[in-house]
Amino acid sequence: MLRTSAGALFLFMSAGAAVAGPHLDALVARLRGADAAARRQIMKALSGAERKQVVAEFRALSREGRQAVTTALGRRKANSDGMKRVPLGTVQYDTGSPDFPPDDTNDVVGNQFNIGFGNPHNISSVSWSQAGSFGFVPVRVYGAPAGTVAPILASTTVLGSTFVWTLQPPIVNHSGSFLAGLKQTGTIFMPWSSFVAVGIDHTPGPFGFHGMNIKLNGTGFIPNDTVGGGPYNAILRVSGTNLPVELMSFGVQ
Repeated sequence: MLRTSAGALFLFMSAGAAVAGPHLDALVARLRGADAAARRQIMKALSGAERKQVVAEFRALSREGRQAVTTALGRRKANSDGMKRVPLGTVQYDTGSPDFPPDDTNDVVGNQFNIGFGNPHNISSVSWSQAGSFGFVPVRVYGAPAGTVAPILASTTVLGSTFVWTLQPPIVNHSGSFLAGLKQTGTIFMPWSSFVAVGIDHTPGPFGFHGMNIKLNGTGFIPNDTVGGGPYNAILRVSGTNLPVELMSFGVQ
């Protein structure tokens, strides 16, 4: 249970900020002076109800109040290991100009995302344009490949008419490169009623080409894939958001 600290409350009032709620005030009192390991333990010990109350009280503060909390904890904008929490935003390698034919490899086709975003980051959605959109479509996000193998971080199967996958839950606090793609079904020479393919773009974007193949189970990774003798970017993009600022300020790792 969190107990209110008059000393911490006085600190916020003297800073000219909106007064912190009792749960937030008590938490700050416990976190002040604690090292990173102790802070993690304190945060982990919070119940779900206490965490929600603390977040609500923090959000209710003015900008000055939030800064007072950060100052009281002796923290800067970077986290305890010096890395900034950088939003992923939307990473787009294609120029939006689909070409034909698509990659008819009967595997997952997509992009290797390894430039154009900060670390660590969250991945909350994948969107794409299809050259064929029939039946059911397996979609995957993989971690950084080691040789020809990459771990599966998230997976789903959507209807062929779906063009956005919202990850539930999102992939959080990820660092480094990752892969995302759609499982191709058949080839362009099969009946269109059974054909699935993600669109590709042969026009180089600002980050060059990133098209790749990988088997559904995460083996057989092929970087810098080509179609028709040339490299491409899959018309497939990923989006994400930053970690909540109210938890960042409390040193949650």
